[in-house]
Amino acid sequence: MFSLSDTLAHILTFLPDSHLILIEDERGKLVGWGHYQYLTAERQPDPEGEICYIHSVIVEEKYRRSRVFLKGFRHLIRQVQAENAQVKQVTFCADADQAYLNRLYSKFAQVAGEQEGYYGQENIYMAEINQLASYLGIAIIDVK
Repeated sequence: MFSLSDTLAHILTFLPDSHLILIEDERGKLVGWGHYQYLTAERQPDPEGEICYIHSVIVEEKYRRSRVFLKGFRHLIRQVQAENAQVKQVTFCADADQAYLNRLYSKFAQVAGEQEGYYGQENIYMAEINQLASYLGIAIIDVK
């Protein structure tokens, strides 16, 4: 788990180029948050970048294996599609030792690599945004 100081340092490092989302349950109670940023193919921050890199999504534990995940992920992808028509790819990471998350993410994304994270080895996942939208049951936005 992240300590408060780790979390704040992480947010402050990426905040200038990031977008934030708040996650609510069915009653409107705040149960989590996430942040992501747009990157170029060279992994440089760019508001019109073709990659949406999801840095983190933190959700209250009792909601992690619920429909809140699916609804939140749908909302995030819709928001990305509406904000940046240039996005072709979505990337995110999971700790390599988190079997549940890796099984879940492998249902809709491919492992594109590995990296050393805050707490050990991480798998880097990648999905084409249109394939991800289709998996999530979201209408694909045709960009010409």
